Amino acid sequence: MNSTSISPMRWHLKKLARRLMILSSLVLNPFGNARRSQIRVLTYHRFGDQPRDPFCVTPEDFEAQMAWLARHKRAVSMEQVERFLRGEIDLPAGSVLVTIDDGYQSVHDLALPILKKYKIPAVVFVTVSAIDHHEDPEPHLTWNEVKTLASHLTVASHGWTHRSLGKISLEEMRLEVTRSRRMLEEKLRIPVTAFAYPFGTMADFNATTATVLQESQYQFAFTSQHGAIAERESPLNRFYLPRIKVEGGEGLWMFRLLVGGGLDHWRLIDQTLWKLQQSPGRVQG
Repeated sequence: MNSTSISPMRWHLKKLARRLMILSSLVLNPFGNARRSQIRVLTYHRFGDQPRDPFCVTPEDFEAQMAWLARHKRAVSMEQVERFLRGEIDLPAGSVLVTIDDGYQSVHDLALPILKKYKIPAVVFVTVSAIDHHEDPEPHLTWNEVKTLASHLTVASHGWTHRSLGKISLEEMRLEVTRSRRMLEEKLRIPVTAFAYPFGTMADFNATTATVLQESQYQFAFTSQHGAIAERESPLNRFYLPRIKVEGGEGLWMFRLLVGGGLDHWRLIDQTLWKLQQSPGRVQG
């Protein structure tokens, strides 16, 4: 079994939990949130045919998802989202921003042709020190491939070494965010304004990380906490923007529902687990 695959039991339990959350959302909110100007940011990681790997979406599924976004005119760019957050423009309810984390080679080889075919804007958050390195579960992008991506998509920072900002010193934190931004700007000759927290759980970001990012000339940062951007955010809250993970092994019906808010309430699970981990006397793993 590939190191990125999970056990069959864990796979089926994970899929069951996501399906139950989506189906329960239909019962609790059958009409969705169509009347509110909500933006949902989707997170992908890798593309391929790896069985039982929730981080890997097949090219066939990805193409069906992008075709659906294009057909319904739901996709927006990072620039549009930035302008929305600054109060410069409005966006249609149900708008979707596609983001891809880590910077694996399959983004260039498999995802980029599909994004170009359907004219879907997207953001690629790259771990900068990993560029030109060949590591599991697949090789990372080369600098030439990153430059190709930057000519079609938005390239932004996922840190220098993919370490949790919430678990390192202030000095290391500053190095992670400034070194990655400066290298991207030097190599690509573009401004880098957005950051995606590695891992993105509630243990990985806080008021200090937000302040450091703001002082390091970033304007926006994305977590892995589920939910929608429902209104224009204050300058500080722009460093805690939510995203929704798209997993492998799920049909187009699930994609359509999560784009409509079916997994927004998964953040309650994230928050509950976080509170349990912070309980007095609990041993931290």
